[in-house]
Amino acid sequence: MDDLSVSFQYTKLDIANFVFDSYSFEKVRCTLFLIFNISAFIIGVIFLFMHKFPIGVLFIGISIIVFPLMLYASYLTASKSLNSITNVVCTLKDEGLSFMSNFGDNVINYKDICEVKVTEELIFVYVGEKSTLIIPKRAFKSLDKAIDFAALLTERYKKAKSVNI
Repeated sequence: MDDLSVSFQYTKLDIANFVFDSYSFEKVRCTLFLIFNISAFIIGVIFLFMHKFPIGVLFIGISIIVFPLMLYASYLTASKSLNSITNVVCTLKDEGLSFMSNFGDNVINYKDICEVKVTEELIFVYVGEKSTLIIPKRAFKSLDKAIDFAALLTERYKKAKSVNI
């Protein structure tokens, strides 16, 4: 049962990885910001060529500043929500994924899990449309144990989905 359970505390690095990885997964949000930034930069360059330097510099400045500010705002939001969670224990049980923290013990049925994604630092467990659990790989004894945990979780949620269809 040791291989099916992991305990950890969230760190600032986990929060930063969560924000950066979330932006890379959410292509729509990232694409919209990218389009906005490129458009603002191009408009700024056009104004510079038209010799309207103040407004050109303003648009270029906005294009350079907005995306990092959005990442920082997301970091602050994630930091506030994750810092209140301490001493997490995740366990793969027969009925689902147990996520035990200072807020109590929640068992998420495998059929309720939408997707599991693995990044370099984190395991993302998407529950429903707007809920995500993150499990840092550093909490496992080895990288292989983290990958095995994610693979077993993926296998169980996919099996539960195929039974419900």
